[in-house]
Amino acid sequence: MIVCFLAIAGLIVGPVADGGAVEPSSQDGEEHYNAAEAMLASGDAEEALQLFTAIVDNFPRARYPLFSWRAAAKVRAGQIEIDLGRVDAGVARFVEVIDGETPSVWTTRARLGLATTLLWNREWQAAARLLQTIVDVSARAGPESDIIAYRDAEDRLTLLHRLWLRAEAGERPWQQAGRYPVDFVFDRPVGIAAGINGVLVTDEGNDLAIFFDSFDTAASFRVADPQRPWWGTSANGFVAAGSMVSAPLRTKSFQFVYPEGSRERPLDDIRAGVGMPDGGWYLVDSEYRGVMRFGRNGTFDHILDTGVNSEPVDLDRGPRGRLFVIEKRSREVLIFDAGGVLSAGFAYHDWREPYALAVDSLGYVYVLDRGLKRIDVFDQDGGFLWTLGPVLPGGIELGDPRDLTVDSTGRILIADRGLRTVVVVE
Repeated sequence: MIVCFLAIAGLIVGPVADGGAVEPSSQDGEEHYNAAEAMLASGDAEEALQLFTAIVDNFPRARYPLFSWRAAAKVRAGQIEIDLGRVDAGVARFVEVIDGETPSVWTTRARLGLATTLLWNREWQAAARLLQTIVDVSARAGPESDIIAYRDAEDRLTLLHRLWLRAEAGERPWQQAGRYPVDFVFDRPVGIAAGINGVLVTDEGNDLAIFFDSFDTAASFRVADPQRPWWGTSANGFVAAGSMVSAPLRTKSFQFVYPEGSRERPLDDIRAGVGMPDGGWYLVDSEYRGVMRFGRNGTFDHILDTGVNSEPVDLDRGPRGRLFVIEKRSREVLIFDAGGVLSAGFAYHDWREPYALAVDSLGYVYVLDRGLKRIDVFDQDGGFLWTLGPVLPGGIELGDPRDLTVDSTGRILIADRGLRTVVVVE
């Protein structure tokens, strides 16, 4: 279908009656770049990737040396490749832009993408140099200055300082804890998720989802039976809410059905979820005790193989398209590759009730044990790093922690039902 679309639109170069060729115009390239962005926003990642790639192929640098949309398409293609778990292909796109395209904001964004993969590979110094370059060029007025990449690079440098430099100096990564400094009174917070635009908290006492923007201004939305929230593509916030998934910031809700024999039964106890680059979903349903994959149109695809009599309770996406799932009965974290195949797993010797997890931008995994009132931190392969709780730095003792998230700077935010607040560890 995508080839037909490109051909009709005239983007693909082809023969004409006089033996010449149909040359795409720069305006065609811009229009098709915008079309690819629209596809990506709607969750059509693979289709968007094909269109971005077609733009690159049909506007070669030798013929169109100043065509800026080619660099943009390369960066967006690289980002999609990485989101889909094809890291080497994504890195190649970023390097092409850095080494071969006219300096622009896309050069800076390519550096950010490359730095991210270096962080995943624990190449801390190389990543830090790239991130500092982004900060330096963006602080000056020039073609490479980009406020979005600047903020992301600053956040990652803060994260590196917290998790790498402090550790190298023999210090604890997190040195103080306190209540979330917002003008809002929580009742019984049970879920929390940090995204690029703010923090989403669910409160079962008030049946609310509360969104805090970057200025900590609160906006609350009524959601019946709210469970865990998460952020999807295009900065969309979602909340698991029993028989549906709510999108409170968009005032929408979605229902899902699961085929059972010749019938289709609705999911009745959705507890957690995660959005995928293709617009699809993984949902944890307590009644069916499974992690179910649904397409972007809500149709059921498959159930992850979490083992016989398993009981998954939470999940999160990590680097390279991997999925991390807490399995309650075996008290372990299962790791699935980008294709949904079980590839590894890990556990900690004294876990009592692993209940929630979060993955940061380095790929570190944070597991909250509700019974122990403790957070254990692991690298992306399950190697143990640090532990926090039940008494946090500064003397705050966790009461009944239900969920956690990690923001872009490495702060840990904990929804504590017992303390009736959100605790921030930094």
